Amino acid sequence: MATRDEAHRLLASGREADVYLRPDGMLVKRSRTGRDPGPEAELMRYLRRHGIPVPRVAHASETDLVMEYVPGPRMSQELDAKPWRAGALGRELAELHGKLDRVPAPGFLNGDGGLLHLDLHPGNVVMGPEGAVVVDWGSAGKGERKIDVALSWLAIAVAPLRPFKRLARSRMVRGFLSGVDVSVRVEARRAMPAAAAIRLARHERDEAEVSAVRRLVRDCSD
Repeated sequence: MATRDEAHRLLASGREADVYLRPDGMLVKRSRTGRDPGPEAELMRYLRRHGIPVPRVAHASETDLVMEYVPGPRMSQELDAKPWRAGALGRELAELHGKLDRVPAPGFLNGDGGLLHLDLHPGNVVMGPEGAVVVDWGSAGKGERKIDVALSWLAIAVAPLRPFKRLARSRMVRGFLSGVDVSVRVEARRAMPAAAAIRLARHERDEAEVSAVRRLVRDCSD
């Protein structure tokens, strides 16, 4: 008889969880650290009620968050396959931030301020049949919205890429910044040192990425 994991198809593995596709077509995000998925499930239900495109949650157990499977490539995969869409994808990422700007942070999240995803980069956006869908809300919290925008800007600006993809990245950054209100862009520049500290503290980065992060912080300080 197949074990639970053997019956599921592994789709991805992150820092703290594995993502499986069940035989019935539902998606399972399974914690490897014992983290309770309940708060993430509660937040995703809240976000759907407020019009944010997230997968529909079925239920959560001690280790598993079960949700609908949204077919489609990640935005990062779309960029890799269709680099000529870089500018449009950047603007779409900015539009997602615009939607988050309009949603009040729920009272059950810790902290003060607005709603922050804190890891909203192209790898956490699925290009679904009905549009972009934001996944992986496990790091979400409250704070200044400019931090969230700065983190996305930083992620697309410094992530390691093959040389021939770097032009597409610069177009994506320009598209993202063109889709953000000027006042928000100014605030995100000021928040870049804080965003850099968050990114570098998450896990070990190679020397090239650390240098790129520091260079962007300097550029934003000029």
